[in-house]
Amino acid sequence: MALAHVAVTGRDRRHLSELRNKFRAVVVGVQETRHGIVVDAYIPAERIDWLRQKGYSVKLLEEINAPSRVRQDQSRAAAESRLKRGRYGDVIWAGGYLTVDEVEAAVVLGERNHPGVFERIALPHRTWEKRQCHAFRIGRGTGKKRPAVCFLAGVHGREWGGPDILIYLGMRLLRAYRDGESIRLGHKVFTPAQIRTIVEKLDVIVFPQVNPDGRYFSMERYPWWRKNRRPAPKGRGSKSIGVDINRNYPFLWRFDRHFAPNTVDSSFKPSDYESYVGPRPASEPETRNVIWLLDRFPNIQYLVDLHSYGETILHSWGGDEYQSDDPHMSFLNPQYDGKRGRIHDNVYREYLPAADVVLASRMGKQMSGAIRQVRGRDYKVKPSVGLYPTAGASDDYAFSRHFVDRRKGKIIAYTLEFGRSRASTPFHPPYDEMRKVMREVTAGLLELCVELAKET
Repeated sequence: MALAHVAVTGRDRRHLSELRNKFRAVVVGVQETRHGIVVDAYIPAERIDWLRQKGYSVKLLEEINAPSRVRQDQSRAAAESRLKRGRYGDVIWAGGYLTVDEVEAAVVLGERNHPGVFERIALPHRTWEKRQCHAFRIGRGTGKKRPAVCFLAGVHGREWGGPDILIYLGMRLLRAYRDGESIRLGHKVFTPAQIRTIVEKLDVIVFPQVNPDGRYFSMERYPWWRKNRRPAPKGRGSKSIGVDINRNYPFLWRFDRHFAPNTVDSSFKPSDYESYVGPRPASEPETRNVIWLLDRFPNIQYLVDLHSYGETILHSWGGDEYQSDDPHMSFLNPQYDGKRGRIHDNVYREYLPAADVVLASRMGKQMSGAIRQVRGRDYKVKPSVGLYPTAGASDDYAFSRHFVDRRKGKIIAYTLEFGRSRASTPFHPPYDEMRKVMREVTAGLLELCVELAKET
């Protein structure tokens, strides 16, 4: 089946919302322009004319199958070159996406080369394909009063670049601290003093590859793969393999109960190739590893989950628009079950304290400003909810924890969607483009660290 990357416009927001729920298009992003709302989507190429007959304007951007196969071949060749030249796992030198094994090798290199400031952390739950995952902590010293940030990537298999970004960030930070040097990223410079402050005052917690099984399958077999590799239920075929990790967190997971009908981009069907939520909340080892990490480091104050693509920095909430007036209108209140998720109505809006609105927006703009200084790209800061609400996502789960259990600290959480929508194969663009993305996102994440360190 040939897949087409398309830009779609429709009569109105309701008409466009049917793309996912009725016509099963894969909707990635939504942009409001002076000409109307444009939806970034993927559909089988043979359905373009059919959608036009349904009243949509469809612009073909790229047929992605062949370019994605080229990207796989390029990545294999680059990995072989690194291995021959003794650069296995070195993302600074890398000429192509790190393999799944190389990401783990890079973490081992960090532990070997930077003792005293680098801690390799074995996650407790092996994946369905029996892979052992590791996170790492950068920081000199320990202590419960040290504020922490947490960066995640590699949640969706086809988004190859997230792990490379976080390994790149870690290696640049460690080498600059060791050598007493600055980090220059385009026009953005982090001074040696700022580097020392980050390493000596903060815990930087990094989980670079949450879903290695899915990433491996995407890089080696089917480039479009998004989910993990949970075996199909008994009696089901290969189309029922996998769970969307970013719909599996215990936040409004029972979307059929909590949301209005036909609003949420989720499915209880294992055969849904994009957004199957799993058999129960936190059913997946990858999800439980992230939850364990948040529990292991209760000093985490900010979380950024890297995804591609769209050049946006998204903050809570993703389940509905927010309001700051009525704390009883919240995800904890079953009175509103069945009413959530209808965007642009006043029946339900998720409670978000005004102070948190200001904080999430301010820190998001700090990250965006640093990104802009690298090569001029403008990452928009806005709430996560868009054309569709989401349930069971990492950012809303992380932020919701302190409402559910007051003993847990507040985590201001973001989803950062890196990369341009008009790049070729934007989920995994050509590596020359990815290198530029790595630099700009690293600038944004380091800026978040600098701002948090100022508050200590």
